[in-house]
Amino acid sequence: MKRSRFLLGILFCLFPALSFSAGPGTVAGTSGLREGDIIFIQSGSSQAPAIAEVMGSSWTHVGVAVRRNSGWFVAEAAGTVSLTPLSGFLDRSRGRGFLVKRLKAWVRHPDEESVSRLKKWLLAYRGKGYDIYFEWSDPAFYCSEYVWKAYFNAVKGHPVLSRPQTFSDLNLAGPLARELIDKRYGSAGKKFNMAEPIVTPAALLNSDLLQTVAR
Repeated sequence: MKRSRFLLGILFCLFPALSFSAGPGTVAGTSGLREGDIIFIQSGSSQAPAIAEVMGSSWTHVGVAVRRNSGWFVAEAAGTVSLTPLSGFLDRSRGRGFLVKRLKAWVRHPDEESVSRLKKWLLAYRGKGYDIYFEWSDPAFYCSEYVWKAYFNAVKGHPVLSRPQTFSDLNLAGPLARELIDKRYGSAGKKFNMAEPIVTPAALLNSDLLQTVAR
């Protein structure tokens, strides 16, 4: 009896680090997923190669897990700010690869009040457009900006997931990055602001405040 309890205790301690797999239509094995978990994928979008070049990371898109009507969705800024079924979100990743991170402070004891604020903020901005210029403003959002600001609101700015960088901090010398900038800004007659604040998926991925809980 004591041995059984000991083994169960080990499994319970390891549970947060267990991975989950996703099947078509429904997602199996998601009992370890929690609202507010940050999910990274290797996007197959047309801009993903340029973003990967700039960041030096293949994890180019990010969203937040939200539970609605007994199902899992991902709140994301892609095309528009929307809720995407988790299975469909993972379908857009190369090889359906994913990485799930959780605020370290919430691993043992989730802050229900902060999670509620997080979910409310995420849902309030549904329908907003995608920000193709990666500007630090609220009329439209890009993926990592949406996640960063949602958490900033949820924890009331203390702490922030990562310190915003500026474009001047990033590697923009690569051919794919230059092509994307010229296409986006040149065609619109917009000036590219090197001092514009920016938060990249890689900055969130490397945040010291987050812990990997599934992959």
